[in-house]
Amino acid sequence: MNYTLLLAVDGSDGSLRAARHVAYIAGAIQELKVHLLNVQPLGDDWMVRRMLKPEELATLEQDWGGAAMAPARAILQEAGIVCTDHIVQGEVAKTIVRLAEELACDQIVMGTWGRSALGDLFMGSVAAKVLHLARVPVTLVK
Repeated sequence: MNYTLLLAVDGSDGSLRAARHVAYIAGAIQELKVHLLNVQPLGDDWMVRRMLKPEELATLEQDWGGAAMAPARAILQEAGIVCTDHIVQGEVAKTIVRLAEELACDQIVMGTWGRSALGDLFMGSVAAKVLHLARVPVTLVK
């Protein structure tokens, strides 16, 4: 059975814990396909546009996204998991959910900052927004 999973990472400790969780469960899932995602926020601030050309900003975002994904990719590779990298620009929660839908993912996995679930809901965190918007199961790794 094919199982497609979207692992959203931002380079944080929570992202690394989420990558370790995926590596751990991979042994129980045959034919696991992992999409590794980093979402770069929109660089539409007037100061950014004034200082950088669009192609320069795109290059920086690819560099930042690659650096954020590298530790998680290493964890997955050590576990023998091949993943497809995606670095996308947009509003983070909406972009995670949109890409999961476009890639026909069965599940979204992501780390949290370690706050309580109730606190996250009041603060409007990315994790809470993904939970609200997603149509597939979401695993939050603390």
